[in-house]
Amino acid sequence: MDRRHAFRNALAIVAVAILATAAAADDAAPPEAASESPSPEEVIAAAIEIDTAAAKAALKRSADFLAEQERFGFSARLRYDVVQANGQKLQFGGTRKVTVRRPDRLRMEATTREGERRTVYFDGEKISIDLPEEEAYVSVSKPGTLDAAIDYLVDDLETPAPLHEFLKTNFYTDVADNIRSGYYVGSETLGEQNCDHLAFRLPEVDVQIWIAEGEKPLPCAVVITYKREAQSPQFGARFEDWDLSPKASDKVFDFEPSKGAERITFLAATAAAGEAE
Repeated sequence: MDRRHAFRNALAIVAVAILATAAAADDAAPPEAASESPSPEEVIAAAIEIDTAAAKAALKRSADFLAEQERFGFSARLRYDVVQANGQKLQFGGTRKVTVRRPDRLRMEATTREGERRTVYFDGEKISIDLPEEEAYVSVSKPGTLDAAIDYLVDDLETPAPLHEFLKTNFYTDVADNIRSGYYVGSETLGEQNCDHLAFRLPEVDVQIWIAEGEKPLPCAVVITYKREAQSPQFGARFEDWDLSPKASDKVFDFEPSKGAERITFLAATAAAGEAE
C-alpha cells in the first residue's frame, strides 16, 4: 500500500469513527442535545483541513530546505500554453539555467525553443539583461537583496520571470496564505527520482508540485493551471541537475556588455521578452 492510500485510509477511519461516535451520541442523548454532534459535512471539512495541513507541511519542508542553502543551481525545462484568438492552445517552451548565491547574487540563462537567448545578472548593485540576438542589453541600478531585485523585476517592471518564486528566500511564504486546500496525490517517479506529488488550490490558479523524497526535498516539477483564464492554459517546469555547491564566484554574476551592444530600456526588453514567451 502506498503512502497516498495509507493516508486516505487513515482519514476514512477517522471520519467513520467520528460519525459512529456522533450517531451513538445522538441515540443516547436527549433530542435537544442531538444537534451538537458534527454533521457529515463538518466531518468532511475537518478531513480536508487535515489533508491541507499535511500537504502544506510537505511544501514548507521543501521551501525551508532550499532556504537553508547559501548557494544553489539548477536547470529547468519549461512549457507553457498560449491561447490563440480562435481558442486553440499552442504550446511553447524553453530552458533555464540558474545560479544563486544568497543574499544578493543571481545568474539566469534563458533559451526559447526557437533559440532566442537572454541572460539575467544581479550582482547586488544592478540588474542587467543581455540580449545577444538583438545586440542589446539592459542595466539598471538596484542595490539590495535578491528578493528585492526579483520583486522589482516582476512587480514594478512587469518582466516575465518564470520560476522566480523558487529564487527568493523562501517560496512557501509567498503562497501559504493563498492556499485554499491541498492534498497528497501519491508517490511518483520522475526520471530516477522518487517524488511526492502534491496538489493545491489557490484563488486564481491550481498548482501541482512534485518534491523529491528523502533528506533533500528539492522541487522536481511544477504545473500551474490558470483556471480563471479562457481554456485554462498551463505552465509547467521540470527541474534538473540540482547543485547545492555550484561555482559562484563574483565573476559568475558580473556582466560586461559585448562590444557594439546597444543599451536599451527595460520597456523595450520586456516587449522582446513578451514576444519570446
